[in-house]
Amino acid sequence: MRKLKKIEVLRELLNENISILRCPVCKKSIKYIKESSVLCENNHCFNISKKGYVNLVKNNAKTIYDKKLFESRSKIYEYGIYDELSKEIIDIVDKYTSKKNVNFVLDVGCGEGYYLNQLYSDEKINSRCKLFGIDISREGISLATRYENSILWSVSDLSNLPFKNDKLDIIIDILSPSNYSEFTRVLNKGGVVIKVIPDEHYLKEIRSEIKGKIKKDTYSNKNVINSFKDNLEIIYDKRITYKTNIYNLEDFIKMTPLTSGLSKEQINELNKCDIEKITVDLKIIVGKVK
Repeated sequence: MRKLKKIEVLRELLNENISILRCPVCKKSIKYIKESSVLCENNHCFNISKKGYVNLVKNNAKTIYDKKLFESRSKIYEYGIYDELSKEIIDIVDKYTSKKNVNFVLDVGCGEGYYLNQLYSDEKINSRCKLFGIDISREGISLATRYENSILWSVSDLSNLPFKNDKLDIIIDILSPSNYSEFTRVLNKGGVVIKVIPDEHYLKEIRSEIKGKIKKDTYSNKNVINSFKDNLEIIYDKRITYKTNIYNLEDFIKMTPLTSGLSKEQINELNKCDIEKITVDLKIIVGKVK
């Protein structure tokens, strides 16, 4: 049997899930899946990439998240540095999808798709979840399609999600911005948001080295948590803290937005620092629609 091309898998996924999708321009239903495009009721047209994703953003947004950042982050994931977080996410998704045969799960700001691919690789979750990954960065989504799976990837804006109201069961938001009005719009009754945010010691070794070189070299998640509480009812939270070998400092420096404001000279200086271990300090919050 011939192996399907990525664009063919994508067309199948779009057809399977067409009933929950909507046009980000006019908010009408997506109606037609053609050879290399998606059209809504009003004939707004969006391109399907042969790499295996659909571009639902009319104008490409400028972002600090470039191809080098995503490639470096992929290497960091391969080192297993975030495996503990991945296992926690899998356990939480497993818990909140166990009562339904079909669940719709969206990762917003999915980047290169690591966490969604980990979910897809879990047999129980794969059997009862349809997985969607969106990111505003075409470079990130393009890299996500390298995985051999049945995840629907799209370049989309989290402030204008391409889903109809009350259709999703879970939104995963890992170290990314949030748009709670959109989250609560697309989540069904009983739907939950799984949000991961840095805690105070996250990457403290790098923060220590760049102290005084960027505008904000200290971090507090208080405002982020308060905003979450204002929009959702917190039903679970957990802090994950551990130190791990850094393996390749240069990849860490490239993958974190912390260093985006540094000059080339400052980056080169940072690469020479004697940092062998890094602190991972993250907070997981789960909230349901009020």
